[in-house]
Amino acid sequence: MFAATRAQPIANVLSTGVQARNMGTLREIQLRLNAIKNIGKITKSMKMIASTKVSKAQRAMESA
Repeated sequence: MFAATRAQPIANVLSTGVQARNMGTLREIQLRLNAIKNIGKITKSMKMIASTKVSKAQRAMESA
């Protein structure tokens, strides 16, 4: 009774490019990794700017 309505094997589903349970496609994962790398670059540059401002303020306090 249930054999006729059984779902396709996982290999057939994955080979067609259909998204499996909460798994992104390879392209989506690559885009997400690139976005994370870009966010890291932005964060690094923001830290550099902040440290420059702090050192500039410290020099101003010492000379005043």
